[in-house]
This record gives sequence, C-alpha cells and structure tokens, in this order.
Amino acid sequence: MIKGIYHAAAGMLPRMNQQETVGNNLANVNTSGFKADKRYFRTALNNHLLQGGEHGQPVKLGDKEVSLVTDFSQGTFAETRNVLDVAINGEGFFCIETGDSVSYSRNGNFAVNGEGELVNTSGHRVLGQEGVIRISSANVVIRAEGAVVVDGKTVANLKIADFEQPYELSRNGWGYFVPTTPQDPTDAAGYELRQGFLENSNVDPIVEMLEMIELNRNYESCQKAIQAQDDTLRLAVNEMAK
Repeated sequence: MIKGIYHAAAGMLPRMNQQETVGNNLANVNTSGFKADKRYFRTALNNHLLQGGEHGQPVKLGDKEVSLVTDFSQGTFAETRNVLDVAINGEGFFCIETGDSVSYSRNGNFAVNGEGELVNTSGHRVLGQEGVIRISSANVVIRAEGAVVVDGKTVANLKIADFEQPYELSRNGWGYFVPTTPQDPTDAAGYELRQGFLENSNVDPIVEMLEMIELNRNYESCQKAIQAQDDTLRLAVNEMAK
C-alpha cells in the first residue's frame, strides 16, 4: 500500500513541473518572438517490482522527466508599421548586449534611447556588425539583408547570428537565449528582415489549454489515489489497534 502511495506521488511531481511549463507558455502567448517549451517524460520501471508484475510484465513506477525542449519554429508575423520593429523571416537571432556578454533573441521590438542607441524593450542595446547602432533621425529604413539606413545613408548592419542545429540554447531571462555549451555563433544565412513587423509567439493557446486540462485531470486522479490509500491505511491501523 505504501508503494501505491509512492507510485501516485511519483506521477504527481512531473505533472507539477509540466503545469509550470504550460503556464509559462500561456503567459507568453502575446510575447513577441517567444518560443514555447515542452517537457518530455519516460516511464520509470521498478526492478524490485519487476518480478512481481502481473503476467511477468514490468510494473510502472512513475514518469521521469528526461528533457525540457524549446520549440524554435517560426511564429507568424504581425504588422505594426513601426519603422523600428523588425522580424526575422528565416533562421537566426538578433544579438543583444547584456552586460559583458551577448544574448540572442527573436524579439525585434526596438526603440531609440536617450543616447540615440538602438535598444530593445528591456533597454539593452541591439548590436550591429560593428557594435552599437546609433540612429539620429526618424527617417529609418531597415533593409531585408540588415542594412540600417538613416536619411538615405547606411549607418550600420544588424548582426543576425545563428547556431548549429539542433540548437543547444537555454533561456537567459527577458526572452533571451544563450548557448548551453561553448560554441561561437555564425552569421545567419538565407534570412530576410521585415521592417514594420514583429514575430508572434509560436505558442498555440488551444493546444496548451487542452494539455493543461489533461494535466489537471491526471493530477487529480493521483491525488484521489493517494487519499484512498491513505484512508485505507488509517482504517487498517485503527482496526489493528483495537
């Protein structure tokens, strides 16, 4: 019976983590450039219970989390008509200066700060091929290949970086990604920048809501199983004491 409680609890823990992931995806359904996460599990089998399994079948102990995977597929585009909004059509990431390091993002919601530098919504500077990008006029054209043209003159080229796929990147706050293993980014190829557009989050709210409902049901089933076994155990202990 104690094993039964343990099995039910083992089924609850990974679903709690999965609920957290689904909740974070839903919270960012309207965040430009956000990429959905997905947790994957595998069933763990108990060797001690293997011999006791019905008809020689292994006994399920619970689900074990094996990986958290980010879906880097491209989201749809939303037109904003803001000349400083840029979306990447294709592979690659914007390079953002974060302290002494560089982080990578698909969110092209940019602005110009008080020093005339191109920054994102977090106030971090957007990097070009030659470093910080300075813009001194509202007459800005960002071309498909990344050239930043101000008053008819090219002042910088947006740096669009890419990594070997499958991506080995992890989140670094503010919607940024950084490499999880030592690796140098390369210049992205085959992309097209779209000025006046933002890339939508690739979260599908309907899929996430359905998964949340299923997770809740599974979690409640495990709770009921624990409660039923706990009640039975309490009853057995009380009866034995008489």
